[in-house]
Amino acid sequence: MPNFVNESGIKTETKAPAGMVLIPTSDFLMGSDNGSEVEKPVHRIHVEAFYLDATPVTNRQFAAFVEATGYRTTAERLEKIVQMQEGGVQLAEQLAGISWRTFATPDRQDHPVIYVSWHDAEAYAKWSGKRLPTEAEWEKAARGGLEGKLFPWGDEAPGEGFANWNRAQKDPQAVPPTTPVASFQSNGYGLHDMAGNVWEWCADWYLDPYYVLSPSENPKGPERGQYRVRRGASWNIREDFRLRCSNRGAMLPDRAWPNLGFRCAMSVTDKR
Repeated sequence: MPNFVNESGIKTETKAPAGMVLIPTSDFLMGSDNGSEVEKPVHRIHVEAFYLDATPVTNRQFAAFVEATGYRTTAERLEKIVQMQEGGVQLAEQLAGISWRTFATPDRQDHPVIYVSWHDAEAYAKWSGKRLPTEAEWEKAARGGLEGKLFPWGDEAPGEGFANWNRAQKDPQAVPPTTPVASFQSNGYGLHDMAGNVWEWCADWYLDPYYVLSPSENPKGPERGQYRVRRGASWNIREDFRLRCSNRGAMLPDRAWPNLGFRCAMSVTDKR
């Protein structure tokens, strides 16, 4: 198993809410000059302290939200919506009956919830008194206090013991090979699955050259856009560069996929 190094000198007196980890106030280097163009330039960002879920939201947790609110996810509502649109029949047939419930079987209660859109993730976050993390918060947390390293555990190339990845899945009807959350060792902040298992929604709208425009303190992304940020890679990626802390991705906010989930954040000032 890989070795993880905690950031030295961190002293906290604030106790994090259950299931969350305190990410301390600090600067960090965001982005990479060795990745894709959308990761450039490397820039120093100041991020105020916040809490972040130690793991992605699980099927068990999402089911509690649905039971309490009667919420229906985008995927559950999509069939009727698409069928009313011209040319949407094929998509409706493809997604008919598939939702987060399809894979929330009794033996998968501690697996990350999947087939949730950005809107679904935001609804859960609001219900739980939390929010989605910004892209800057997510990357800072993923780095675990390590400066300029490639992965949450450092620069060592990922192997089987580092994260759930490199399991190609061709059949969309098959059970996605996610793993129970916290199956792999945490990073320096005590966060699990910041690389692999499922991609994770962030709060921000996505923009390729945003780093050129980004403020240096607590950036929250563009004011508008077409896509929302996703981070972290997933069980079915086959290129290890996608597991890097700086790797960026985007997805339409009303789409839901078997490799996409989320975790929640909370500002320290919002702690109840």
